[in-house]
Amino acid sequence: MTSKTNDHSAWAAPYLARLGIDDPGSLSAPSLYTLRRLHRAHVELIAFENFDIQLGRPQGIDPAESIARILAGRGGYCFNLNNAFYELLTLLGYDVTMHRGQINGSAATAKATADDYGTHMALTVVIEGERWSVDVGLANSHHEPIPLREGVHVQGPFRFELQPLPEIGPDAWRFFTDPAQTTFHSMDFTLAPAIWEDFKSTHTDMSTSPQSSYVMWFELFRRDAGCAEFVLDDEYTRDEGAGKRSTRILESVEELFEIATDVFHLDLSDIDDADRTALWERIQRAGAEWRAKQQSVEN
Repeated sequence: MTSKTNDHSAWAAPYLARLGIDDPGSLSAPSLYTLRRLHRAHVELIAFENFDIQLGRPQGIDPAESIARILAGRGGYCFNLNNAFYELLTLLGYDVTMHRGQINGSAATAKATADDYGTHMALTVVIEGERWSVDVGLANSHHEPIPLREGVHVQGPFRFELQPLPEIGPDAWRFFTDPAQTTFHSMDFTLAPAIWEDFKSTHTDMSTSPQSSYVMWFELFRRDAGCAEFVLDDEYTRDEGAGKRSTRILESVEELFEIATDVFHLDLSDIDDADRTALWERIQRAGAEWRAKQQSVEN
């Protein structure tokens, strides 16, 4: 199931339906207006999530499986979400390119060469003569495409920044998330084209290694025009920017799955009661360990 096959009719309409577009014929020819519409709907309705990785049954990242997950009411992380969106945009006639990126916990941990990038799949689209950063798999960042221009870009209550990295190379850029965000510092990417197979080995490590953050901690994210909402282990946060952030500890597995269904629009019917219980126990332990660690640092 890739843009080179002829089975688009089998998945395009239900994919668009998940984005709230029940009549594909209502979409115009490729335009910035429609691209923004698709992007907003994607980050609002298709969650960044690692349920299956936490359950020890990591998903694949090829286009077929990534799209199938979305049709089944699931999400995924960047390798799934941006890979699927790449296929959809290609089908709809957009000039979209895949790139290798790297998530930075801080500026000090950034890679010295673009050859080492690989922990994030980035996308750009050239439309109406300008290149745009398109990212439906960067957790609580982009709500809409961002023009690839140096400087500050404001979306709702959040302030992002793009900066070229000439010390890395002429095609290297850094995306800074909102300064008040604490989930990651920045994402570096190169405009050199990539293919989804370039990320296979990194995905294996990120989805199975005991040292991987996706294996150690539960993550669930969505964005809309006014806020970012996310669950990290057993803590649910609603961030409206400008210091308006509320966090509470979830009290039960039922509450977790209710929020995942009602707020994050996920269909988790394939997760049975035993797996739900085991997942919740794991999430609670990780959350308690994190809070204890933070308290010891503060003291």
